[in-house]
Amino acid sequence: MTELLLCLAGWCAMALGMDRHHEDALRRSATAPTLQRLRGVGWVLLAAALAHAVGRPAPTVPMGLVWWGVALSLAALAATALATWRPG
Repeated sequence: MTELLLCLAGWCAMALGMDRHHEDALRRSATAPTLQRLRGVGWVLLAAALAHAVGRPAPTVPMGLVWWGVALSLAALAATALATWRPG
């Protein structure tokens, strides 16, 4: 579950690191260093999710990689839905 939340946070940070999504979500434009920092934080969170999935006591390391792949995909779907959702 931790991997899923880390992946979701990572994808959301990467989405906020894009001009369009940043302006849509926060109603203000961001500077280039801020966008770059957000994308960097996103990559760090995705790497932390991978480290957690492989490092925790699981049946095998490949199963941890599979779980990370599943968490990555589900979190990407959720982040995409969050980035495109607009309250009615």
